[in-house]
Amino acid sequence: MNFIRFQSLILVSAGIAILLDSINSIGFLLFKPLTSFLILFLPILFKAPSEKAYAKPIVIGLLFCLLGDTFLLFESYFVFGLSAFLIGHLFFLFAFVKKQGWHKNLILGLLLVIVAASLCVLIQKKLNELLLPVVLYMTVIVLMSWQGWGLALNSKTKNLKNIGVGVSLFMVSDTLLAINKFYVPIPFSGIFILGAYWGAIYLIAKSTTSLP
Repeated sequence: MNFIRFQSLILVSAGIAILLDSINSIGFLLFKPLTSFLILFLPILFKAPSEKAYAKPIVIGLLFCLLGDTFLLFESYFVFGLSAFLIGHLFFLFAFVKKQGWHKNLILGLLLVIVAASLCVLIQKKLNELLLPVVLYMTVIVLMSWQGWGLALNSKTKNLKNIGVGVSLFMVSDTLLAINKFYVPIPFSGIFILGAYWGAIYLIAKSTTSLP
């Protein structure tokens, strides 16, 4: 299968998943992980030969995201889902740092910390025993986003530059999910949360390729 067809398959699966979620259909339980599964195969099928070492931790990170997707389908497994995504972010962080070293843009890092801390203050009253796991998760995603942006700003290829957008979409998705779950319900939240999330892992996955 060529990339255009594979990309179309991902878009169709994502569209069906979002539609099924909006009507509370049980089919969502299939199409949500299926969409992430398809994105997982993007670097497996289309990775650039020069990005083999970089692609390996990205694929493992995407695998943990798929696992997190599956856990989050069930409310009682929220902590397991959070843990799976945390591990996924650690693999993304490792891939970004391994690719071009540790970037020390302190202003960018501070901005990300402010965003995460503001969210934590907003939702902390309803976190209860989840406070520590959520704070730990926020710490890891801030580090991942910081180094993702560092790699994007210091890269010359388009796909690596798009990592900045990808990690930002991840933070947007997680922020909306946290607000919707722990602060106030957001109308049509599934569309925005899933759209941002799949956009994030798609751009991270595509960074392993030389595709246009």
